[in-house]
Amino acid sequence: MKKLLLVSAILFSFIACKDEGYHENHDDHEHQEEAVVQEENHQHDEMEEIVLDNGNKWKVVETMAVYIRNMEKAVNEFETLENKDYAVLAKTIDENITELTSKCTMEGQAHDELHKWLVPFIELSEKFDSATELVAQEKIYQKFKASFKTYNTYFE
Repeated sequence: MKKLLLVSAILFSFIACKDEGYHENHDDHEHQEEAVVQEENHQHDEMEEIVLDNGNKWKVVETMAVYIRNMEKAVNEFETLENKDYAVLAKTIDENITELTSKCTMEGQAHDELHKWLVPFIELSEKFDSATELVAQEKIYQKFKASFKTYNTYFE
């Protein structure tokens, strides 16, 4: 139900979004890793290239940027934690995504470019929520870190 509300909010806030399902195989560790790799390849193929604003970073309105920075801070601080609780990190990311999408006020190309970053990030978050194996969780966590590097390359 929570995912349905999240997807509805995304669709409402970002017209023309499509939600890619995630197939998780609980049979064993090997199958889950294979599913993650297949989904990663699919996501890479689907991601649209983000472009700069005439060589400059796009400005994200503060009412939205605060939630992106909250997620980035949580991801960065997670690495330093002695007891890593992936479920707590997933919840923090989910809560901030919900707030971010509900407060979308951006328009035009800046909105479209942010959308190119945000949709794959949300899909990654959904995979993170479903991941049960430590190896898969850590792999997705590393992708979160890479995603914020991308964000910081194109947005301020």
